[in-house]
Amino acid sequence: THQLTTMTATMEESPAAPSQVATTTTKLSFPSSISLGSCIGGVPIKLHLSFFLLLLIEFISSIRLAADYPLYMLFVVVLYGPVLLLTILVHEFGHVFATKRQGGEVGGVVLWPLGGFALCGPTESLSGELKVALAGPLTHIPQMFFWWMVYLLVKYEFDMTGNATGIWPSFSIFLKTMSTGPAGFFQVLAGEAVWLNIILCGFNLCIPAYPLDGGRVFAAGLILKLKVEPLKAAFVTAMTAMTISTTMVAYAIVRLFTGGASFSLYLGLVGLYVFYESFELNSAVKRNDLKNHPIFGGKCYQSGGANSASSSSDGGDLTMAEVSAPADIPAEEGVMA
Repeated sequence: THQLTTMTATMEESPAAPSQVATTTTKLSFPSSISLGSCIGGVPIKLHLSFFLLLLIEFISSIRLAADYPLYMLFVVVLYGPVLLLTILVHEFGHVFATKRQGGEVGGVVLWPLGGFALCGPTESLSGELKVALAGPLTHIPQMFFWWMVYLLVKYEFDMTGNATGIWPSFSIFLKTMSTGPAGFFQVLAGEAVWLNIILCGFNLCIPAYPLDGGRVFAAGLILKLKVEPLKAAFVTAMTAMTISTTMVAYAIVRLFTGGASFSLYLGLVGLYVFYESFELNSAVKRNDLKNHPIFGGKCYQSGGANSASSSSDGGDLTMAEVSAPADIPAEEGVMA
């Protein structure tokens, strides 16, 4: 997983009460999304078609192993289909619950491979925004422990190479163990789900690249803790993210020609997206025009965290979201997972 930013997609506009509409009027478009219904007090949930991109890439990559290990294709479909979908949904629920706890409004959730867009109205303070940004990634901690428990319940004492499996799952996928039957299949699946949650948590929380959750935490921290003025904080955030995304793309290109093509392709696409969003933010800084930005245009950002003292005292382990604001939805201060 994220608070709002931008992406080439569309989603139908969700009706919102006047109190739900943020002061920012920017609209972004999400053409390709599937409605999954609603929950958590009527919050609409949509699945963006880009969610299937990683599944498609990994599935195509798995075909070369289908003859010797036919269960591997099923493993890929399950891991990057329902397991990833539920993981991301829980991540976004973290943002939704955090936003409501801080007194904000939630217009909807759009899911995509790295998390989702929680279309959230503004909270009362920058500290509240920080808590919302943290809420999504932190949900991966209990999810990781859940899958670890499943792994311990079904693991073999030894894998098919004769090596002891240990209490912690390997990052490697043991194809022979997976092919032994249901227990072996779920052992490998649970182990990879553990690593999936670790990677998503670390990627969203620890990489200070806007519009990922870590970039939102980074920006809010600059203003709230280091007292950096909003325009300069936006510039530092944009340049940091552009540097990181350039490194991601360069690494993906190198890996594309040296192995690991499927993951490298996806990493490169994410890097390009992050660079685009950061470039747009930097352009807004140069124009000295942050007031219409879906994130930095929010009152709590523009005030430099001055309202933080009046924020709700409700704390909690919360997180924030990644990505730009989807189109055709009032661009409230969004949160992306």
